[in-house]
Amino acid sequence: MTDFDKAYKEAKEAVLPYESWERLPGETGDAYTAFCSFRDYGPERNIRKAAEAEYAGKEASTIEKRYKQWRQWAVKHQWAKRAADYDRYIEKLKQEELRKTIEAQGEKQRMVTGKMLDVVSKKLDTMNPADLTQDSLPEWVKTAIKAEREGAGLVAPNGKPETKQGELNFTSDFNGL
Repeated sequence: MTDFDKAYKEAKEAVLPYESWERLPGETGDAYTAFCSFRDYGPERNIRKAAEAEYAGKEASTIEKRYKQWRQWAVKHQWAKRAADYDRYIEKLKQEELRKTIEAQGEKQRMVTGKMLDVVSKKLDTMNPADLTQDSLPEWVKTAIKAEREGAGLVAPNGKPETKQGELNFTSDFNGL
């Protein structure tokens, strides 16, 4: 954690000492439990669906009574806002975990690629240039140039030129527009 991140977290905690989806001061245990059921219902949540799911198998009058109570708590304790805050928090965690996974995979791929290049380099050092045939030489040159350009970021792996910021690339993709 950087100094900035630490300072930001401390400042945030000083202003808002808890996350909005945590139990609020003055919120009863029953109200918070109901909120958690609502919050955990998912993106298609609504009070009625959450109450019906929580009290499934109970009499309709019990469900209706609980639904009315939940509506009151939802207004009083801002359930919709808190659930949306929670959804954003969970999405942020997922994105951070995905970023870490992608970075780890990239590091592993760079390590494997490095090993492969070392093997190729050693093989090239021991090869007799006379072993290259007239037919294979152009392919070697083409492959070397392509690898060099991709490594420098001049060409994407799909072979298309990399577009620099502020630069337009006119390709056949724009035909007919």
